[in-house]
Amino acid sequence: MDQPFSKQLCELADNMGIALYQRFTQVEASLFLRCPLVELENLQKKRKIEFIQITNNQTEFFGYQLIDYVLTNIKEKSSPTGQPSTSERILCSKEVQELTGLSRTTIWRLERAGKFPARVPLQSTRVGWRNTEVQQWLMHLK
Repeated sequence: MDQPFSKQLCELADNMGIALYQRFTQVEASLFLRCPLVELENLQKKRKIEFIQITNNQTEFFGYQLIDYVLTNIKEKSSPTGQPSTSERILCSKEVQELTGLSRTTIWRLERAGKFPARVPLQSTRVGWRNTEVQQWLMHLK
């Protein structure tokens, strides 16, 4: 017997923490897909995305319908080398210290004062900074 969902769809759902039969309102679906509500409604009208018709004016989505749309319509953005481009990189604390010439404590103080780019949480104990923001900060100093 064939599986109702592809392996790729199931893996993506697991990685995203979405249950296949979890229900989403239109607003929740637009937030999940990161698209305006109007655009989501247009996709529904054009039948480019599956949905559940609850009443004449109300529709909802199952998690698998949203993930299926993502898999079939959103292309993965890749850089030629397979590595993130320099502008998309997240710099670790050591790299930021080398780049700026500042100590961890000074970076922390400047960040708390709103004078340094905000950190990006990577793991429970690791943080980083967006390379573009650090570069802009350095340019602003000159």
